[in-house]
Amino acid sequence: MGAQYSSLNELKSNQYLSQFVSEETISANDPFWNQFLSFRFQSPFTTAHSKLIDESCSIFLQQFEANNPKTNNYGTLIEVFIRLATAVRDECDDNIVTSQTYSALFILRSISKYFIEIDSEQNLYPYFLPQDNPNRVSLMSYFVDTLFRTTIAIPVQSYSYALHLEVLNTLLSLLSIQMCAKEAALINAIYSIFMHRLDPLLISEFTRTLLEHFIKQTECPPTLAVAPLSGSDGDNGALYKIGQSVAYGLWSVVTLGMGSSSTSNTTDETVTADDPAYELRNRHLANQSIHLLLILSNHFTNDAHRNPYRLALLHFTDTQGNPTNLPDSEPLPWFSVDYRRLYDILCETAHTDQSTLLLYMLLHRNQHFKAYVISRTNIDQIVLPVLRVIYAATERNSHHIYMSLIILLILSEDDYFNKTIHDIKLKSLSWYTERSLSEISLGGLLVAVVLRTIQFNMTRMRDKYLHTNCLAALANMSSQFQNLHTYVSQRIVSLFNLLARKHTKTLDLIKQQTSTTDESVSNEYAQDLSIIEDVMRMVLEIINSCLTHTLQHNINLIYTLLYNRDIFDNYRTHPNFQDILQNIDIVIIYFADKVDKLEQRSAEYVKEALEMGAKQFPLDRLKKFPELKFKYVEEEQPEDFFVPYVWTLVYKSCNLYWSSESILIFKQQPSLISQ
Repeated sequence: MGAQYSSLNELKSNQYLSQFVSEETISANDPFWNQFLSFRFQSPFTTAHSKLIDESCSIFLQQFEANNPKTNNYGTLIEVFIRLATAVRDECDDNIVTSQTYSALFILRSISKYFIEIDSEQNLYPYFLPQDNPNRVSLMSYFVDTLFRTTIAIPVQSYSYALHLEVLNTLLSLLSIQMCAKEAALINAIYSIFMHRLDPLLISEFTRTLLEHFIKQTECPPTLAVAPLSGSDGDNGALYKIGQSVAYGLWSVVTLGMGSSSTSNTTDETVTADDPAYELRNRHLANQSIHLLLILSNHFTNDAHRNPYRLALLHFTDTQGNPTNLPDSEPLPWFSVDYRRLYDILCETAHTDQSTLLLYMLLHRNQHFKAYVISRTNIDQIVLPVLRVIYAATERNSHHIYMSLIILLILSEDDYFNKTIHDIKLKSLSWYTERSLSEISLGGLLVAVVLRTIQFNMTRMRDKYLHTNCLAALANMSSQFQNLHTYVSQRIVSLFNLLARKHTKTLDLIKQQTSTTDESVSNEYAQDLSIIEDVMRMVLEIINSCLTHTLQHNINLIYTLLYNRDIFDNYRTHPNFQDILQNIDIVIIYFADKVDKLEQRSAEYVKEALEMGAKQFPLDRLKKFPELKFKYVEEEQPEDFFVPYVWTLVYKSCNLYWSSESILIFKQQPSLISQ
């Protein structure tokens, strides 16, 4: 027997809802709750759906906000939910109790989110205070504790999926106070519960559970799933095209469990099968889990405020391995997950900001997982999606590109990675459209994409931070360059040529400005010149590093240098480039002499001469320079960057709606919300 859906208009005549929001105080043991919670709310699966629900319920929420200080029905409903959730944990297969628990939580989440959005301190703050005496735990602490235990204890089945999702939605709504609150006291009150008031064992297990949800990517059961608009109207589901969804599906009388609907499961947001997001569209539990992981692990990241979620996330180990060197000083119990499954799902979802951020955190801080990733023989499965994100720079937000580049920089710190990426051969890269590459090594492709990004940045974005990370990654890899593709070799040299032209143009502009009195403009040009020269120097050092360490294996680069030797003419006596160009000139002169002695100069004969010359080249003639090694260092206050960024992702991707007027966190970084 399925659930029967009512029209939105019936909300106004629902006597239980009117009683709940009225001035009447309802005790926790009142039979009212059994009747009130027998109506099931339909969770939103799109932001538009969520907005429509919020707007439809706004008049009831306003009335409740005015009356709750007197009735305390919010606190009473929390007590009812805790009682129901405990019963569900004891009897997981009781669908009616599960449904009532879900309904109670849906209402609590809607109210909590509304209180937070309107900054209703009088309706929230009392629940963070200890009950009866200072030694007792606050009701909100019990509430959060119960939400954690519900997530951990109840298996994810078709009947419990909606409850699990609503638990995570509620936690996200509570934590969204960081987005909306004007007063730090309220933010601290909520976050102190999450960070300091819960059992460390519970936190560790909750973190593991969220990570498992993300790894499993469990899809919604058919009764809840989202399908594209082109889907069959006859498919069963409980999510509807906006304009119809709430009209048909806000309330449903629960008869036997969560029920199902015969209404089509369409959504207002079309996702085509060609879109990478298509396969992820019904994985709502995984989506909300990674959002929670990112929010909790990026709050208070400095040593002054130890973050238990961050510690747990950055020190978990592999279920298939034997962890060693675990820090004894850390207070949390360590957990394990299957690294292989985690790696596979990160490969599958690396095109998303959320997975990129998680991958960054794990590579940067979890040394066990970093070692596992670098040892993979199929490391192309994680590198290729990252390169595609960087390649599509014009279609991505700058933060996503930054994080992807930093991932490459972190990987490039390892010599084994730098060597093995040149052993992996790739064919038929349909997404790389600038040049047909029938075959190229993963290392060569990586170099090509990063070089392209530097050129794009120099001509359009002019972001020093971005090209610094690009050059650092290339520098780390340069001593291991192997058999660079002709196209890649050409891009390296053409980058220097582009920079040389920019250098000449900037010098001309500086000369023109000497006759003017606008000192600020002259200073700006001088700064531009300094940046250009720094980049030129680094490109030359990368070329020199390759020639010094792997000259025999980079004949294409030698040929390209010979062919374009004149681009260095203006810089051989420049104080910033003279020493490094002496090395490069030694190589050019040596191989130019080999080619000049050829009677036949076809490509085949030239290549053969270069290969023979490379075997005989006296490397001791080259001046030794310090090995190029750069290491990524996180900023001192990383949360200043990551917290607004994470909340931007939540705001855009978690399918909950927040009024833009209520959000304060983006006002300091307005560019985030427009990306």
